[in-house]
Amino acid sequence: MLAPADAAVARRDTAIPGLALVLDPDALADRLRAARPGAGPTSARVRYVRYKPGTSCLVGLELEVAGRWTPAFAKAYGRGDRTKLAKASDRRSSGELTTFETELAVVGRTADDRDLRLPSRLADPGTRGQLLRSLLPGEADLWKDEPRCLRYKPERRWVGLVARSGEPVALVKGYRGGDLARARAGLSFARTIPVATPRLIGRSNRAGAVASSWLSGVPLSELCGGVARPVEDFSQVGLALAALHDQPPGRLSPSPPIDDAEAVISAAAGVGALVPELSSMVTRLGLALARRLDAGSIDMTPCHGDFSPDQVIIGASDIAFIDFDRSGVGDPATDLGQFVATLELDALRSRAGAGPLEARTATLLDGYRSAGGRAASERVVLHVAASLVRLAVEPFRLRWPDWPEATKLLLERAATVSPLTARP
Repeated sequence: MLAPADAAVARRDTAIPGLALVLDPDALADRLRAARPGAGPTSARVRYVRYKPGTSCLVGLELEVAGRWTPAFAKAYGRGDRTKLAKASDRRSSGELTTFETELAVVGRTADDRDLRLPSRLADPGTRGQLLRSLLPGEADLWKDEPRCLRYKPERRWVGLVARSGEPVALVKGYRGGDLARARAGLSFARTIPVATPRLIGRSNRAGAVASSWLSGVPLSELCGGVARPVEDFSQVGLALAALHDQPPGRLSPSPPIDDAEAVISAAAGVGALVPELSSMVTRLGLALARRLDAGSIDMTPCHGDFSPDQVIIGASDIAFIDFDRSGVGDPATDLGQFVATLELDALRSRAGAGPLEARTATLLDGYRSAGGRAASERVVLHVAASLVRLAVEPFRLRWPDWPEATKLLLERAATVSPLTARP
């Protein structure tokens, strides 16, 4: 049954007739069983949502079939996009793509994703072997194995694990369009920084994919919930990030401040569409932050580009940084701002107290500054607030049951932490 807050979103957005269907995993599973008697899923669960008001809603799913959960997607199109629905329906790589004409919606497996070439090539035994030869040269015993999907963002990225006798060997990633070149540049840059990072093993331009080495350890995000986590870890993260910002940029692409400003304005519009009563507040806040983000002279450096506790691996004796897919040359404060804002998001989700959060943030920044980090302090505060606005859509996107309240709390926190914006 569709949650009340989700039902309200669907009622407001009549331009997407299938919005209610793709947001409701129970209804979607029922419809799939009716459409595919004997082969439909027992149940479904929604893992990820990318919603463009009035245009489309793309959902990352897991479907339970014969006791096994498999990744899939659903997409609901706007009333004027029947042609796009027809194009999506033409591709039947898995033979299990289902179209709902009345709702202008389609459901398929990863092999049916029109924007990613890797999943369909891996699913086909006829192309898998040659592909894995390119991705894993020198690992002939693994060329017949199908990597296990770890993460799937429809139309954006597929991540799979290659293992030998149960032990991880490599990650295989498939990208859309031009994202492959940026990912390769990020991996090349990662080799230059004085911290453990994945190394490129192989690539396939035809499949839009790369393979990189596996780094053993536990993501810092999985450890943050434990109050016993040594705060010194965050000092080491700050030290390593300062070193990253001090490296030559290599082939990294520019990430100018205007991109950050536009991202905040876009996120503010998205929040306003989800929670109309917050529209005025978030619009004013977003515009104020955007003006500051794109103002003044900024010391541009290499940046991780997607820096958060998820991207820090705590090993037995050291830390490592992973996932350089969005690395570029920009304001170094973006990395710190996003990391701190993600700590805030995680604290909200786990209902952790303010004490551990404040201690970790202070230790992170102290470690960064002690190493001569180049991010200006006032820009860090600005980017924390901006990142909180951008993260305010995450509770909806990640399907938190209380996402409207969580969204409001994140926006209130964004207005509070930045002295450069007047509280709406």
